[in-house]
Amino acid sequence: MSTYDPDEAARAARASQEARAAQGAPAGRAAVKDPLPYCIYATVSLIAWVVSPPLAVAFFAGLALRKYWRAWRAGLRESDCLLGDPRRVMAYLATLMVAGAGVVVWRLAALLPL
Repeated sequence: MSTYDPDEAARAARASQEARAAQGAPAGRAAVKDPLPYCIYATVSLIAWVVSPPLAVAFFAGLALRKYWRAWRAGLRESDCLLGDPRRVMAYLATLMVAGAGVVVWRLAALLPL
């Protein structure tokens, strides 16, 4: 019974790519799929855990709102999002951002002595 060695798998994938390139085959996509989305999910979860969920919601909604705004100005008129119209998506994201920021302010105000 052998154990999985990621370094060995990467070396084997590189060797396979080099062999295909030597035979004149197009490079194409990497033989080993980069698991970048999982790193992103873990980072987002860490941020949400560390800075509190309302702040994370406000931050990521603001980030997404900015991206949708730029895409809309560049000509995006139909989104793959369930809401469809980018203006509806932006309204939803703006609502999330304001709600998240409002909860953060409310929590901070509760901590401050009057």
